[in-house]
Amino acid sequence: MRKQILVILAIILCHNIFAQHPLNVFKPDLSVENIATQDIDSITFDNGNMKIFKKAGTQSIISTENVDSVNFNPLYLQLLATPQAPQMENVLNTTAKASLRIVSPGGTTVTETGICWSINENPTVSDNKMPTSSLLSVGQVEISGLTNSTTYYARTYAINSAGTAYSEQISFSTNDFKVPSVETVSATFNYNTNKATCVVKVVSNGGCTLTQRGICWSTKRNPTTADNVFSSGISVGQFYAQTGTLDLNKIYYIRSFATNCMGTTYGNEMSVQALMGNVTYTLAQDVINAGERTHNLIKTAMDSACYYYNRYTTFRANIWVYYNAGIPTAQASYHGSIGFGPNERYMFVGTAMHEMAHYFGSGTTTAWKNLMVGGLWQGAVAKALCLQLTGQTLKGDNNNSPVHYWPTGINQREEVKSQTDLINHAKIVKAMLIDDANLPTSW
Repeated sequence: MRKQILVILAIILCHNIFAQHPLNVFKPDLSVENIATQDIDSITFDNGNMKIFKKAGTQSIISTENVDSVNFNPLYLQLLATPQAPQMENVLNTTAKASLRIVSPGGTTVTETGICWSINENPTVSDNKMPTSSLLSVGQVEISGLTNSTTYYARTYAINSAGTAYSEQISFSTNDFKVPSVETVSATFNYNTNKATCVVKVVSNGGCTLTQRGICWSTKRNPTTADNVFSSGISVGQFYAQTGTLDLNKIYYIRSFATNCMGTTYGNEMSVQALMGNVTYTLAQDVINAGERTHNLIKTAMDSACYYYNRYTTFRANIWVYYNAGIPTAQASYHGSIGFGPNERYMFVGTAMHEMAHYFGSGTTTAWKNLMVGGLWQGAVAKALCLQLTGQTLKGDNNNSPVHYWPTGINQREEVKSQTDLINHAKIVKAMLIDDANLPTSW
């Protein structure tokens, strides 16, 4: 209402002073309505609209909300628009954005606004130009096709019937940004979470601040950020990332990625698969004949042992399991068989896994014995893994024919205090036999 009153007062005042001058109505869309005062019969205001009745019988209806200002300037056909110098934003290698402002449309409707630029000073629309998509006093344009590491000069322009008006000149320089450099350092399956833990290193941000970094993964090769994504942080350097829960029966491909103003780049690909073995067993008839309790205890021990070896190793075998009353504890031979005696103390998962280790070559092969020197395990992989998992040194019998090792050898039932001890046992046995001794996973 206040704006409508101001418009009314301005028209009345100007009309009285400049009765023979044209009425110029300026609108926010940079259009101007020019009406000769001698053609105006009357002007009324109704429900927020200014109605201009003409002597010829026609009328113009203009919402007062769409009126920026009015005047009675007889030289309106000669007045250029007044553009403001552009403000450059997001200047990259070959593209940039510019914010534009038209302070005044001049005397007539502005038909085009935009920015013009050149490597030479005082560019015009005859050089490079990019018009705005809509005619407003404030706008924004995106320009492309620039050359990196180059200085440009730019001006805002506005065109009306009086001609083309230019703002003051500004200069800006394009950049020479690169895409980031990123490396996938490691990807390890975590059996406690069924997720893969990755170490990623962003070597360089390419000169432009990172907007995202992380890992992406899929069951297909060369995953991208359109697949599964974990993102964390925007700084350069090394960091940890973790996948979501993985299917234990599938192989996953993982790549690191980093995104900056120039785009997204990917690191080297790594594959992750849960170490799934295929260890089964066959019970001899004498186990069944030993009685229901003995049968159930041995079967439960072997079922549990197979679970841990299948989950945490790549061993594959079908083991013959028998019962002999003359066996004081339990026994096994390299890729031969596992036997249980009548002592129920040894009919449990720990003993079954201990004997499985012998079956697969721990303490029963020359390759394994050659790596246990002076009571200390010499294999680098299992040595490091044991220290990581238990904080202890991997040791064994200090004689010419070592058979047992510790910790996690489960040489006694009391060594099993939690499920972690069973898990660590399987992991370290696998590391000793396959990674260090290079023994086959199956026959």
